Amino acid sequence: MKKKFYITIFLCGFFSASQAKILTQNFDVQIGVFDAAKVKVAYDLGTNYTFFCDIQTAGLFDTFYSFNAQYTTKGEFKDNTYITKDYHQKTKSSAHIRTKRLAFDEKGILKYRVSSKDGVEKTVDVASVLSADVYDLQTVLLMMLSKFEQTQSCNLQKTVFNSKKIYHIRIEDEGDVNYKNKKTPFKGQAHKCQIFIHQEKAEKGDLLWQISAEKSIVFYLMKDEKTGLFFVPEIEISSTPLGDLKAYLKTYQLKE
Repeated sequence: MKKKFYITIFLCGFFSASQAKILTQNFDVQIGVFDAAKVKVAYDLGTNYTFFCDIQTAGLFDTFYSFNAQYTTKGEFKDNTYITKDYHQKTKSSAHIRTKRLAFDEKGILKYRVSSKDGVEKTVDVASVLSADVYDLQTVLLMMLSKFEQTQSCNLQKTVFNSKKIYHIRIEDEGDVNYKNKKTPFKGQAHKCQIFIHQEKAEKGDLLWQISAEKSIVFYLMKDEKTGLFFVPEIEISSTPLGDLKAYLKTYQLKE
């Protein structure tokens, strides 16, 4: 079922810090009037960074289509450049278990993909379609947040490659707002941003292309006054085929 596309891409990667700390955040996801998923995000960011995301369907979504996924990105910030070192993902649905590992060279350029379906593994060379200006999604969002810390603007344009498809990511700044929502305990001054995702050579029927080409992904940035960290209290996209998608931050925990 295609819903895993927008649960995954819209939630896994909106968090940053300027020092090496582990921040764990827990979200509730709703699609329409239904509880759809629980999402846990944790990262350790410094000269070497790690990002981890776990998604588990909930409620009726879990009853009719159980889906669990873990995504991990590892990289290095060197010479003012983000270099992806490793990417792993594992997904488990009611029908199949799939894995994917992306292997990069010393410059962060993707060289090959190792994937498996129910234990059957294959390796594919993907280096011919990439350049040094192509990144994974988590790294792009990390770049945006680092820029935001410095300039208070989330404007950014980058290219993402997931080992099969190329996406052009455009992030637009909407300025400061007074944030408040009864479904999350966080309120106060926030910054509103929008993400547009455009896929190269999109085929008719591609759900991600249809949604993101017509509707932006809206998210808010707030600053924790004690730690100086920026976090995201809410993410939303309107009018998906199953209803509005909204993710609300419930709790977060910082470990030095």
